[in-house]
Amino acid sequence: MGQAKSRGTQEARIAEAVRFAVQEKPPTIACNVCQVVLAQAEQLDTRGLKGIELAFKSHCTACDQDTWAVRGEASAVRAFYAALEKSVGGPVQLGSAKPPLSS
Repeated sequence: MGQAKSRGTQEARIAEAVRFAVQEKPPTIACNVCQVVLAQAEQLDTRGLKGIELAFKSHCTACDQDTWAVRGEASAVRAFYAALEKSVGGPVQLGSAKPPLSS
């Protein structure tokens, strides 16, 4: 508990987390099904997902499929995809994303 206080007030820690998230540009995501490069990725709120740092979702209009990019601890990422599979009722293909190019 003392460590959190040494990093500043709750408001300052939240502001720092928001700055970090804004600095993290969405990765270049290719559709897991047809490999089309997807122009936009929606950043998902991961505050309640222990072990997940960032998550993005994009929809491919070429093949009408969703593609996800998730960064975090390996076990948390596996659990994230297991939850996706349960929610859609079938297997979800894992893909990869390239980090954004530095400006």
